[in-house]
Order: sequence, then structure tokens, then C-alpha cells
Amino acid sequence: MRVLAVSAPAAALVIGIGGAIWLWTDPGDRDDAGKGPEGSHEITCAQAMEFAGGSLPAGVHDEKCWRVDSPHSTATGSFRFDRDGLDAWLASAFPRAREYELDDRPKVCPKVGPGFDPEGGNRCLGVDRADAVPGRAAKVQISVEQQTGYDVRIRFVAHDG
Repeated sequence: MRVLAVSAPAAALVIGIGGAIWLWTDPGDRDDAGKGPEGSHEITCAQAMEFAGGSLPAGVHDEKCWRVDSPHSTATGSFRFDRDGLDAWLASAFPRAREYELDDRPKVCPKVGPGFDPEGGNRCLGVDRADAVPGRAAKVQISVEQQTGYDVRIRFVAHDG
């Protein structure tokens, strides 16, 4: 009986701490995040990619994209597609993209740390357009994450200012 009296509060403490950590983490990092950034409205990923200055690849699925228009326009989102088309899509949609250095990665990209495999196929790319036209993004950050099976998950953020 004494063991039960001690283990019930300990279990509640562990569950409470775990729940607090889960709530504190960035909801964009969770696969169950169904809402975009605060103040955003949902748009199609084709619209988001058009704003980013690229195009949506063929065969995408699990796409979720949003746009915020205040104070500057930002489109953000994620989608998945077959990894066989990745290099051709990047070359076509974002020909001026450059790889970020490991110590210069933006928030949208996977963090370097325990378990990070630089040879695992994950990539972090950026496009800066000094010549961006009004209504299009001047800066785009793209994360490419290899998934189980044959998919890659693309996450991106595009800003006009």
C-alpha cells in the first residue's frame, strides 16, 4: 500500500513534466500541427510556391501551407513527394538555391546534434533575391528531410521583406 502511495504522485509528476515539455516545443515541429502561424490563413501549396518564386512538384501529398500578410508577407508550409524527383525539382524551381553551412542553418531546417547524419540526405537550402518583384518572396528557406520509404518532406518559409 505504501508503494502505491509513493508511485502515484511520482507518475503524475512524470506525466506533468512530459506534457509541459510537449506543449513548450514549437508546434511546427510536430507532425500533428494542424494550424499555421498565428494570424495566418490557409492557402494552397501551389500558391505558396508561386509566392516563393518556384513551383509545386508533381505528385505531392500531405501538403499544408499558410500565409501571413502583416507586417510583411510570409508563406510557410510543408509537403511530401517521391525523392526521385527531388534534384530535378530543385534545379527547376530554385536554380539559385545554395546550401547552408551546418553552423548557419535557419530554424526551418533539422538541427545538427546527436543523431544528425550529414550523409543522410537531409539538406538545407536558401534563396536570396535582391531583384525580387513586388508580391514575390525575396528570401526562401527550404528544408529537405528524407522520410521512411521513398518520400522526402519539404518544409519552407518564404518572406517578402
